[in-house]
Amino acid sequence: MKKKQILKTIAIIFICVLIDIALHFITSRYSTMPENPNYSKITELCGTEITATLWALLAFSGAACVFYRLQSSIPGVGLAKGLRYGSAISLLWLFAMLEGVALFGNGIINEFMVGLSDAIPAFLMSILLSLSISKKGEQPERKQFTLHQKILTVCVFTGVFFVGRYIAYFTGAIQSGYKTSPLYTFIWTLLMGTCIGIACIQLENPGNVLSQKRRAARFCFLFFGVNWGTFLIFMPLLFSGFILDVLSRIIIDILLVTIGYCLAFSSRIKFSKKVNLENA
Repeated sequence: MKKKQILKTIAIIFICVLIDIALHFITSRYSTMPENPNYSKITELCGTEITATLWALLAFSGAACVFYRLQSSIPGVGLAKGLRYGSAISLLWLFAMLEGVALFGNGIINEFMVGLSDAIPAFLMSILLSLSISKKGEQPERKQFTLHQKILTVCVFTGVFFVGRYIAYFTGAIQSGYKTSPLYTFIWTLLMGTCIGIACIQLENPGNVLSQKRRAARFCFLFFGVNWGTFLIFMPLLFSGFILDVLSRIIIDILLVTIGYCLAFSSRIKFSKKVNLENA
């Protein structure tokens, strides 16, 4: 990356972090901060505002790095790439925030407003980053997903994430609200898996010449792993007692997404071969 592009990227990240802070200030009446929080050592040393700002810089910087790493394979040119990446990461972060309704007993409106305060700047950053990159060079071949492929992909991701998460809930591998808020946990887990499937469709290019293993690594570890991890790390960064649960959650979810990706695209390949044989 050229020096000029690096400076542009840093400026975009800082602008969007400032917007994030401003939106959280505006929506402070919906804050989900506990009444008697058990702060982490970092928060006790730096204060909640500085710690939250450090998290925002980490999360937005991570999202920007992932965008530049993936942008050559994201379908479209210029703004279209930003819209796809921005919508994917915004959905991911917003739905991640909504899990707090079942985990901590917070109001859904409160979690939605707080999540929106992160999702909007993330979407804006993606658009600005896409407008800042050069449109020169060859673009990967663009093929459209068929309706059947889209439905199959979303269903596989939803099913794998749902089953895997409930195994983690039942075994106590991660904290959950399946006992205290069974209906909400059921709905959220289904919708979270659906959200990941939609994000995959948004970012995956059927015409990409990379191997399936490399495509899986790019989506599961780069897009999902980095953005999911940096978002969830907020809790142990700000509060004490969350580090093991959050690390377990990140590892389990990346594993589930990887399994979902492999199953979805291996099923797609088999279906395509079957169709080709029938048409031959």
